[in-house]
Amino acid sequence: MESETEEEVNMMSGADDLRAARESRASAADRANRPGRGDSITRMVNAAVYRATHRPAPSAPPAPPRRSTVEDKPKPLGPDFRSAMHTANARIDVLGLSELRTPDGTIRYLDIGEGTPVLLVHGMFGGTDAALRQLRPLVPGGFRLIVPSRFGYLGSSLPAGATPARQADAFADLLDHLGIARAAVLAVSAGATSALHMATRHRCRVSALVLLSPNAPGSHQDRQEMPRVVARTLLGSDRLMWLLRHRFPARLTRLMGVPEDRPLGAADRARVDAELDGLFPVARRAAGVLFDAYVSNPAVNDCDLRRVIAPTLIVHARDDALMPCWGAVALSETILGSRLLVLENGGGHLMLGEHPEITPAVQALLRSIRD
Repeated sequence: MESETEEEVNMMSGADDLRAARESRASAADRANRPGRGDSITRMVNAAVYRATHRPAPSAPPAPPRRSTVEDKPKPLGPDFRSAMHTANARIDVLGLSELRTPDGTIRYLDIGEGTPVLLVHGMFGGTDAALRQLRPLVPGGFRLIVPSRFGYLGSSLPAGATPARQADAFADLLDHLGIARAAVLAVSAGATSALHMATRHRCRVSALVLLSPNAPGSHQDRQEMPRVVARTLLGSDRLMWLLRHRFPARLTRLMGVPEDRPLGAADRARVDAELDGLFPVARRAAGVLFDAYVSNPAVNDCDLRRVIAPTLIVHARDDALMPCWGAVALSETILGSRLLVLENGGGHLMLGEHPEITPAVQALLRSIRD
């Protein structure tokens, strides 16, 4: 009998890791967010405010604030810390995010264009601005983009006892408010967890699901490389992150999933610089980043992926060191009828390089569900 290849051994190990993780981390998000008395009071207040202010949408609701487009290329950050933070904050403020009150607090979002609705779900260190930068180029014309900032990002609330399942419920509240019955969902990286919960908890409301470099189940979710107190201190300070950005850029790019041994051409370098600039202002994202790192990402192990019924496309780079490729393979094997597109020439978590196969695959799925 021929000996097993290294790839086959890795796949078998990944499957074992996945099974072990599911057994050992049941209800991880609930345990990490077990509410206290103060949390219960906070939720009661949020629910009371929601009941007092929420009005069911009439049969012909007035159109909420909507924009036909947003700025394609945000201004680059300034050369020094003060001017850079001024520009970074202005890039967010100019978006003019709308607000919605829900039982879980405020959602800040954009509603752009006309057509079949698509919900764009950003990843860690993101927000509405990051979703526009990373996901909007994949969507063809003729679609309406719903672009929320998730829990703890850019002014969206982080409710007491938050979980990605409750984030999915908040997405459903937002669709209700906008009078949308069904939407396609495009999610990247850490945003995949709440997108998957949306596809399992509100199955009939998700017309299609696209996951790019997705957070996936597995034992790697148990790995926490930075103590929470250190992460909170670092992420709460734009000045510290700015120092890291300019004094130790190689370390920061590795944290973003750029392969250490990958040579970067001009286009890749510009992409990495845009993503590094897009971290700021980090203080307006810190609560969401901590929620993703210590609660939401591990909670993907608790999602019953067998309940996903939407047509699903999963795109993942073979050399992604942040989210191992075997996790994407496990996702595709568990989600019935899903398609897995593996980028064999790599690119890391950011999928750097030329990958002409991605956009046609995403757009073909979106056009297949167009009303």
